[in-house]
Amino acid sequence: MHLTLGILRQSQAVSYALAFFWSDGFAVPAPAQVTQTVEKTMKHKPFLLFTAILLTVALACNAIVPTEEPPGVGIKAEQGYAASEPVIAALEQFKADKGSYPESLAELVPEYISAVPTKSETLDFSYNSTGESFSFSFHYIGPGMNTCTYTPEEQWKCSGAH
Repeated sequence: MHLTLGILRQSQAVSYALAFFWSDGFAVPAPAQVTQTVEKTMKHKPFLLFTAILLTVALACNAIVPTEEPPGVGIKAEQGYAASEPVIAALEQFKADKGSYPESLAELVPEYISAVPTKSETLDFSYNSTGESFSFSFHYIGPGMNTCTYTPEEQWKCSGAH
């Protein structure tokens, strides 16, 4: 081991040597370069410590404050609610007129709605009826896979998997 590297811990010497090895295009560092680097690093220690603390706090805040919207919130969910409103109103009117909910959404066309909602790039829909009640759902992706389901008894409930 070279005399200048002897004052460093072996792990420090290896890391500094590797840093120079890679940054200088595979050139082996001269002892003076290693000594200068150690002195420069020691001068910048308060800055490095401050940077490390700032980075840790930023990462901790990101973990505490979610950056993603929960299921049922956001632009895609709002589009789903908007597309669902006329269908739900038509289902309620159908029941008021006929005494039960339809077996399929096709029974609503053309008297109650002009067309059954169809799958798009961002939304998909599903409907289930028991006659006395129903569930109408829209599904969307982003963030995660989400489903918002409307029932007359519980109104809207949304869930998702991230």
